[in-house]
Amino acid sequence: MTDTAITRSRNWLKTLANRRSPFRRRQDVTAIDVDQRMLRVVQVVTGKIPSSIRIKRVEVIPVPENDFDLENPNKVGEWIGAQLKAMHLAPGTVVMAARRGEAVLKELLLPPLKDAGEMASMVNMRVARELPFPESDAVIDFTVTKVPTKKQLQAVKKENPATGPSADKAHVVVAAVRKDTVNRYRTIAKSAGLTLTGLGLRPLASFRTLKSSMEKTNNEAIALVSVRRHEVDVDVLIEGRLVFSRELSVNLNLNDNCAETDKQESIQQAAKEIIRCLHSHEGSMAFKPIERLYIAGGTGLEDDLRDIIQNKIEPECNIMPPPTAIPLPRGKETNAARALTSLGLAIGFVDDGGLALNFLDPKRPIIRRNQGRTKWLLSIVALQALFVFMFGVRSKMASEFENKLTGANGLTFTHSNLAKREKDLWRWTRRKADSIRDWHGTNRRWLEHMAFLSSVIPQCDQIYLLKLNMRSGKTGLITFQVQVKDSQVLHSLEKKLRGLGYLVNPVSFTPANDKFGYKFRATFELTLPNRFPVNLLHHQKTNSLPERLQDDVYSDGISSISEQKGRYHV
Repeated sequence: MTDTAITRSRNWLKTLANRRSPFRRRQDVTAIDVDQRMLRVVQVVTGKIPSSIRIKRVEVIPVPENDFDLENPNKVGEWIGAQLKAMHLAPGTVVMAARRGEAVLKELLLPPLKDAGEMASMVNMRVARELPFPESDAVIDFTVTKVPTKKQLQAVKKENPATGPSADKAHVVVAAVRKDTVNRYRTIAKSAGLTLTGLGLRPLASFRTLKSSMEKTNNEAIALVSVRRHEVDVDVLIEGRLVFSRELSVNLNLNDNCAETDKQESIQQAAKEIIRCLHSHEGSMAFKPIERLYIAGGTGLEDDLRDIIQNKIEPECNIMPPPTAIPLPRGKETNAARALTSLGLAIGFVDDGGLALNFLDPKRPIIRRNQGRTKWLLSIVALQALFVFMFGVRSKMASEFENKLTGANGLTFTHSNLAKREKDLWRWTRRKADSIRDWHGTNRRWLEHMAFLSSVIPQCDQIYLLKLNMRSGKTGLITFQVQVKDSQVLHSLEKKLRGLGYLVNPVSFTPANDKFGYKFRATFELTLPNRFPVNLLHHQKTNSLPERLQDDVYSDGISSISEQKGRYHV
C-alpha cells in the first residue's frame, strides 16, 4: 500500500491472521498438488529461528496414462500413498489446494471492522446472495488484503473529493467451494493414509511463490499466467491483493510425434484465450493497466507463449524466476519451476499468518452473548422467583391460620365452592336478563317477522333455508342463507322482499350444487325499517301445501298390509 496502515487496523489483521494457524509451528509441512498429468510434492521444514524455513524436497511424478481417474478420490489417494512410500517421504502435516474452477472468488468492499467474528458475519451475509449454489452446501472463507490508512480516513471525514468512494473500505477477497469438493480432498488424503490439515486455493498459492521470487512489487499491477497441459490460470495482482482470477481450459497435451503445425496452432489458440482473458480484466471495477506479466509452468511451452503474448500486448512478459528468498535443493530447480503452486502452498502454510484461505478451517461468525442483557434477565428471573416464594409462604401461613381459626377444613372448602357457584350463577342470570331486556326493548317483533317471512318465501321444491340469524342493535338485521334451484327464483324473491318494504342489501350468490339438484346458494341481509306493517293475514295463503304425489300409499287412506308371509296385499 502507498501509506502505512493505521496501527489499530494492522494489529487487527495480525490477530485475525494468527487465529488461522494452529499448526504453523510443526516442523515438516508437505504440499501435494495433483492434476491430470503430474503429481507435485513439496516438503518444507521450519527452523528453530522464527520465519526461517528450508525446502527439503521437491518431487514431480507423472501420473499413469491408463487406469487413472482423477474423479475417483479413493483410487487417486491410494496411488498418491504408494508414491510417497516409494519416495520414503514422511509427510507430517499435509496441505492441498483446490482448483480455481472449483471455487467462487470475489472481492468485496466492507467496513474495516476490528472483530473477526463480525467481519465473518458480514461476509457470509453478502456472499450468500451471490452464490450459484445453496449457502448450506457452501464453505466460505475470506482474507483481508487491504485496509484504509489513517490519511485516507481523515480525507474521507473531510469529504475530500480526491478520495475514491472506497477509500474508507477494507478490501476483502472471499472464496467459496462446495462441501462436496472439500470432502473429495479429504477422501484423497484419507485413502493415501494422510491427515489433511489445510485446503487452500491455487491462485493465492501461486502468488505466494511470486512474492518469494520478487523482493518488491512496488504496488504494481502484475499478471501471472500458470500454464498446465489441460488448464491455464490467469491471475492479476494489484498493490499486493488478488483482484482478478480465471481458469481457462486448453489442450497443450501434445505428443512427441505431433506435427509442428499442430503444435503451433495449439499454442496460438492458448495464447488467444490468455489475451482475451486479460482484455476481460479491463472491464472490471478494480482495473489498472498491467505493468508486468509472468508466465509460470513446466510444460516446455512457456517460451513460445511468452513470445506470442509479447507481440500482442504492451506490458513486459517474462518467465517467472524460481524463488530467491528460499534456497532450493540442488538439482531440483526444474522440478521447482513445475511445482510453483505446491511450493507457494507450503510456504504460505508455515507463514506467521498461515494460509490466507483455508477451507478446512474457515473463519466463522462468532456468536457473542450480551453479558449485560444476560445479567438483566437473570436479575428479573431471580426477582420473580423471590415474589413467587414470598406469595407461597404467605398463602401457606394464611391457610394454616384459617385452619386453626375455624377448625373445619371441609366447611370452609364447601363455603368457598358455594360462594363461587353463586357468583357465577348471578353473572349468568345478569347476562341473560340483559339480553332479554335488549330483545324486548327494541320492540322488533322478531317472531312476527319470522312467521311473515315463512309465508313469503317460495315452496321447498324451489328453495329451502339453510341458516337464519337475527341481530338487534340500532337497526334490526335478519340474515338467512338459502339454496335455490335457479337464479329466477332468487331474483323474484329479492324483488318481492324489496316490494314488501325490507331494506335488502346486495345479494351474493354462488353456484353450489347439492345432491337434491339445487344449483345456487345465496345469502340475504334484511334491514328492518322503523315502521313496517306486518300483514300476515294477507300473505298466509300465498304458499299453500303441495298436493300429494299420486304414488303415495297413504293418499287414498290405504295403510293396512297383510301379515301373511311371502304375500303382500295393497
